[in-house]
Formats: sequence, C-alpha cells, structure tokens
Amino acid sequence: MDSDNQPPALAVDQPRAVDSVPMVYYTASIITLDGSDTNAYGEPCEPGQGYTEQSGWWDPDRAYWRVHAHQQDVTPDVYPQRRGGSPSRWLADRVTARLGGVESFDSGRTFYGSREAVHPGRLAGARSTAPGAILGSGTVFGDAVTASRLHEATVGQRLLTAAAHAHGFTDEQLAETAQLLGLA
Repeated sequence: MDSDNQPPALAVDQPRAVDSVPMVYYTASIITLDGSDTNAYGEPCEPGQGYTEQSGWWDPDRAYWRVHAHQQDVTPDVYPQRRGGSPSRWLADRVTARLGGVESFDSGRTFYGSREAVHPGRLAGARSTAPGAILGSGTVFGDAVTASRLHEATVGQRLLTAAAHAHGFTDEQLAETAQLLGLA
C-alpha cells in the first residue's frame, strides 16, 4: 500500500519471474506465398516466388492459422497437477501433440518443431501427414521432394512452423523431456 492506503498499480506486460505452475506457450511463423518478386524482408527473389511472413504467439486450439503479437492473447497448455505422473512425460506428450515431431531443443526451454503444415493442414493429428506418408519418400526431405513433384506452390498458399516454450519446469525436467523426445 502507498501512503494514501491505495494498492500499488499493477505492471502491464511484465513477465513473471517464476511461473508456479508448469505450462507451455507456443510461437509460430506463417508464410504466405504472394507471387511477388520480394521475400518477407523486402529482398529480391525469383520472379513470382515472393512471400510474406507473420510470426508471433500461437494459440492452436483457438486460431490455428493466426499468430498474435502479445503472449497474453493466447492460452498456454497448463500441467494438470492433480493428474499425477511425471511433468517431463506430460511436457513431451504436449509438445509432440502440438508440433507433431520435434527437431531440436535449445537446452533452455524451447523445443523446435520438425514439421511444416500446408493450409488447411495441421502439424499433428488427423489432418497432418507424417514423414514417409507420401508414396515413394520415407523422410521429411523425401516428402518435400515428392510433394513438389505432385503440385507447384500457388499464390495464397500458407505454410506454418512452430516452437514450444516451456515455463515453470525445472532444468532436470526439461533435460528429461529432451531425453524422452530423443534429443539428448
């Protein structure tokens, strides 16, 4: 309380020093092919192969193909503490459920997805395509080569990549999660 017996003003957009409950936020980049002659950074590219890019906080349950400028505009996945079980196993399961596959871990708190979704598809789940699912491929790179032979990218096509950011987990839990995901 200040001298006038008023509570102090709340800080807006201040990150919490420590999250008391483990949770996962997501970020994503959405690239839209626009047919221009410049990339998202305004640099020249092959004629007709230009694109725009939007990056931000991602809320896959509420707006799969949209990103937000502010973290408070999205809802994180929150570890259900009453569930019991390992927070590391829960985190590995959540990250896999959202990203489909995980390519890397930055040894901090961020897990990077290994898949790219093409609108209206998904990174994981029923509307996703697992690596090797396109006849004649068998790998992520093979899928890309095989798919490129099936159809050319068209103006307006959108691509999404994402990352998961773990908050409130211990270093040991994050290391165990990386191990469960085959990254350690």
